[in-house]
Amino acid sequence: MTTYDYFDYLLVGAGPAAAAAAVAIRSKDMVGRILMLGAETETPYQRPPLSKGLWLGKDKEANLPLMSNADWTALKVDIVLGDPVTNLDPQQRTLSTSAGKTYHYHKSLLAMGGRPRQLTVPVTIQDRVFTLRTLADYRRLRTQAAEGGKVVVIGGGFLGAELAVALSQQQGLDVHYAVSGDGPLAQILPPVLLEKVSARYRAAGVQLETQKTLQEIRAEGGRLVVRFEDGHALNCDWVVYGIGMEPNRALADVADLKMALGGIAVDAQMRSSDQHIWAAGDLATYPDPVWGTPVRLEHWDNAEATGHAAGLAMAGETTSFAHQSLFYSDIYEFGFEAVGVCRSSMECRTALSPDGAQAVIYYLQDRRVRGVLLWNVWKKADAARALIAARTEVRQASWKGPLQNW
Repeated sequence: MTTYDYFDYLLVGAGPAAAAAAVAIRSKDMVGRILMLGAETETPYQRPPLSKGLWLGKDKEANLPLMSNADWTALKVDIVLGDPVTNLDPQQRTLSTSAGKTYHYHKSLLAMGGRPRQLTVPVTIQDRVFTLRTLADYRRLRTQAAEGGKVVVIGGGFLGAELAVALSQQQGLDVHYAVSGDGPLAQILPPVLLEKVSARYRAAGVQLETQKTLQEIRAEGGRLVVRFEDGHALNCDWVVYGIGMEPNRALADVADLKMALGGIAVDAQMRSSDQHIWAAGDLATYPDPVWGTPVRLEHWDNAEATGHAAGLAMAGETTSFAHQSLFYSDIYEFGFEAVGVCRSSMECRTALSPDGAQAVIYYLQDRRVRGVLLWNVWKKADAARALIAARTEVRQASWKGPLQNW
């Protein structure tokens, strides 16, 4: 592709948010020059399969790209990969990269996502301690998994939960799974579902360790020792962890952009405190479309939706962001979708099907429905969004909610 020093739209990041922004811009502006700068060497691709379908044969690497190179060329989007942006000068409206290239922009989007929160481990064992964020991470992890052995998975959030599922279904692996809470996804699931999920891991042969806060990982006698704060220790061959994410906010700090909740504070059009800079995806802290309070989400659907909104705004649209983002996961044969704020610490109303296979969980704050989790219940996400958008008030102790129809 032809590279220009000046671009009308300069998109930093080559993930779902930047990709959605590029498509949205081009739907409104057919002539403005667009450049997407990615730190990875891959064109924009789907990330959810990295911890889900790729392990189970449901997805293939060849199907991960969001668009082909030919499609990006036809859309007239220039892409430069493997050259991270290292500096942003908002006064001069320039971006500089690690390769020494400087680009000038009229409008810029910051959509660099985040990086895994790191564990501190000795250099000598770093090749046996893994996390998962990128396709390159997946390939390294898949190679390690093929060697078998005993693995300890650490982290009770989405990534840890999904990795424990994926690895437990690989031949030759002895999987131990350690979480700091009462079980996998304990920060989201009410007790009745938490018990069901925990039992399913154990039935799959996973040695589930709860209430385990990591203290250290070290080498001992040719193996690794994972020690927890309660004194419990596990010997293993390798470790994989998912303990949260840190937003890539270095450029925002250099540009002195207003920040909130660890991300870049933006308005309902995804515009930052600098009139020439927008933000989307994991980096964007925007007004909740229902409640108006600041929110920052780290989910695929949110990245695509905020990226699309930012692209439209950069191309001149003035519509406020109104999408309520959805997050989802698959745990063995269980699957769920959730909208809004879903925390097990909130007041929950649980509606179970007679056989216990399906559930709808309503999460309340100040007596109003703030979130809905659909457990093995499908095609109800829009109805859940409508229930939240209506600011549905719940006063009756007997209220069971309208979304279940079993």
